[in-house]
Amino acid sequence: MTLSWAGKYVGLFPLLFLALLHGLFYLPIGLLGRYTKNILWFIPALLAIEELRSVFPFGGFSWMRIAFSQADAPYASVIAVGGALLLSAWVLSIAAVLAKFRRSFAIPLLLIIVAPLLLNNSYSSQERISFVGIQGNTPSVGLTFNDRAEAVFNLHLSESKKAELDGVDVIIWPENAIDVDPYANVRVRSSLESLTSSLNVPLIAGAITRQSGQLENVSLMYNESGEVVSYYSKQYLTPFGEYIPLRSLARLVSPYVDDVADFSVGERVDNHVVKSFELAPVICYELLSDSLVQSAARSSEAIIAQTNSATFAGTSESAQQLNITRLRAIENAREIVSVSTVGISAHIDINGEVLSRTQENVSAELLGDVRSNTSRTIANNLGGFAPALLLFLSILFPIFLRIVRSR
Repeated sequence: MTLSWAGKYVGLFPLLFLALLHGLFYLPIGLLGRYTKNILWFIPALLAIEELRSVFPFGGFSWMRIAFSQADAPYASVIAVGGALLLSAWVLSIAAVLAKFRRSFAIPLLLIIVAPLLLNNSYSSQERISFVGIQGNTPSVGLTFNDRAEAVFNLHLSESKKAELDGVDVIIWPENAIDVDPYANVRVRSSLESLTSSLNVPLIAGAITRQSGQLENVSLMYNESGEVVSYYSKQYLTPFGEYIPLRSLARLVSPYVDDVADFSVGERVDNHVVKSFELAPVICYELLSDSLVQSAARSSEAIIAQTNSATFAGTSESAQQLNITRLRAIENAREIVSVSTVGISAHIDINGEVLSRTQENVSAELLGDVRSNTSRTIANNLGGFAPALLLFLSILFPIFLRIVRSR
């Protein structure tokens, strides 16, 4: 049911293939059950599968990580120590204690649940900038959300002109808000210049472009004169959404395959700078990449997550993504301003609390002050070493217990 949204507009057949692929990863668990009944051996096995699934195939798909279901858990802050894999391990450890529950396990179980409450992130600075996020909505939802050229752009343009902008330092538009190439379309470029100059506020907007000669999904920052001053090209593309692997085979599964034009990874990965405040853009699917979000946090004081949920409007996808975004904020101690075309848009603090949010499928504005932070969490410092270290320790623990018991 977690991924039911994936089949709403493309049909049940592709969803079944996705579910089957995920299920294949867990076949080794059944094999392991033939050789041991010790529940502690299942923890490293499940963690290894989860880590493999997040990088393979086609760059991985980690949406269904155990950790990503735990945004409201009292122990969610352990993600700041060992990343998403540690939070998954925490959940599995609680399950293991419950499965082998005895009175003597009551205190360890309580400590496992309660101890992480002491792990709140703290700010290193009082610096902040004021923003308005524009959720302009779309003329339709599903696969046809941008069938009419400039329709999505015009909705965001109109909503920006209505917004209360007194004291605002930057306007933020979501992914795909500029639904035609702003470098090639003179009318769109002129409208952007007019907007930023009349409001005297810079604009960060998601767009599609062929500026490099290849189709790119980008985040652009326009200054008050309407000039592009920074340019970020999406680095972690969505398989079967922004490019089609194994296209000839995929065509047998879905008739929509040939409607997808392949995007490319661009070379420019600028941060956006507003009043010397470094904002790192992360575009939609990139939230699933541990290394990319960690790198964005290291180079910035806050993160902007630009997303387009119109393809899955009316499903649980947007709410699930919001929880993933909250956990990324905790993991890296960075405030995140997440702006969506149709919602949910939200402002999230460094401890995963939602400071403000919008409703779905409406035009709306998200107002707030995003606060700077440059301190780094243990998880961010460890980076890619955290999963390897955690897997090693999870294997070592049952071996250690066996040695102790044998003596």
